[in-house]
Amino acid sequence: MMDKTKTVVIGQSIRRIDAPGKVTGATPYPGDIDLDGQLWMKICFSQRAHARVLKVDASAALALPGVVAVFTSHDVPVNEYGLVMKDQPVICGPGGTIAGSDIVRCYMDYVAVVVAETEALAAQAAALVQVDYADLPPVFDAEAAMQPEAPLIHHNTPGNLLSHYRIRKGDMDEGWARAAVIVEDVYETTWQEHAYLQPEAGLSYIDEEGRVTVVVAGQWTHEDQEQIYHALNLPPEQVRVIYPAIGGAFGGREDMSVQIVLALAAWKLRRPVKIIWSRTESILYHHKRHPIKIRTRWGAAADGKVVAAEATVIGDAGAYNYTSNKVMGNANLMVSGAYEIPNLHIDTYAVYTNNIPTGAFRGFGAPQALFAAEGQMDRLADALGMDRVALRRRNVFQEGSLLAVGTPLPAGVSMDKVLDQCASASYWAQTAAGWQYQPPQQPADPARRRGRGLAIGYKNCAAARPRPGHRL
Repeated sequence: MMDKTKTVVIGQSIRRIDAPGKVTGATPYPGDIDLDGQLWMKICFSQRAHARVLKVDASAALALPGVVAVFTSHDVPVNEYGLVMKDQPVICGPGGTIAGSDIVRCYMDYVAVVVAETEALAAQAAALVQVDYADLPPVFDAEAAMQPEAPLIHHNTPGNLLSHYRIRKGDMDEGWARAAVIVEDVYETTWQEHAYLQPEAGLSYIDEEGRVTVVVAGQWTHEDQEQIYHALNLPPEQVRVIYPAIGGAFGGREDMSVQIVLALAAWKLRRPVKIIWSRTESILYHHKRHPIKIRTRWGAAADGKVVAAEATVIGDAGAYNYTSNKVMGNANLMVSGAYEIPNLHIDTYAVYTNNIPTGAFRGFGAPQALFAAEGQMDRLADALGMDRVALRRRNVFQEGSLLAVGTPLPAGVSMDKVLDQCASASYWAQTAAGWQYQPPQQPADPARRRGRGLAIGYKNCAAARPRPGHRL
């Protein structure tokens, strides 16, 4: 039964309950939280992009007064983790039970974890850990990684091909035959840093019920918990994950950083353990937005109707999957833009390289793909001598439109109306001849100019699963 004493308020500004603490600084973020008797952790990252770890010598570090422990691959019960697939060692090194866990595949891999009485001591000891490597050939270009002669980054992934998505719609020969103009180009995007304010930080301890407890910033509480208890080979009820204030994420905390090694140290030592990454460590060692290369060809009829599009989309996953197979599935759908195109031929790949892993970032593959789609629309408009808004208006999704995979859009599609409103506010006007750009009057000051730019796109919500049978 509905509680009639509650009032639902729409259209009013409601004070956020977390606002006072955040603006006054009273709200604790992971880096602010301390416990009596806590130890400090530092991580030894790989010094190679691709190599086999032959030996980790921590004797010099352990001899330093105040160093409590150095953990290596031998200390991890199940030395693997990953949000979507468990393809990443917790700590790389020899002697593990997981195949390939003795190989570092990028510079962000861990080879040892040092715990000491102070943060300075932990950092000093980490610099004393000696690692012997046997170098393996690296590959840093996703297209090169797909070639038959490329070195394999994971033994069970031929061609370094993590995922391949396809769209085949309509009759491409018929589509190209109908095209009055055809434009072809290559679009490339690069890595992008999330740059959230709270760097990777956390604290782990054994709580009053004997559970391993990790206080950290993240985006998937239960997924973090699952990866921790899997790696430590503990029952789920023996692991707690607590998120205080997050400090920014934007997709950058979907994949884990310090959670498992913090839990490992607290579990082994039975004392609280804390870590705070420096800004340099954060930028070097947490995942980035996917660099994507898109080769694409679009054709339009003389009236502006886009009749065919093909694309090859290659995403650099880096050394581990993280969410690459999901991100590239999203790019696969979005590369044909917010337009209903009758004939499509699209191949989208996620490829392992020895670069830093890539993963979730606001838009989840859509911004890179839509960048190419909108570039193609501008080129088609120029080739046809047609206004750029008019061309988009001719092709944009409307009520009843089908996506590239044949899925109907939910009712209430308003992209055509949104496009009209944006164009009207951006120096376009509807004339007897259709949409036309009306150049604005420029300011008298020559140092100030008015420009224009218009692009459209769309983004699926929730779990980002763009495949037939799934409504978006």
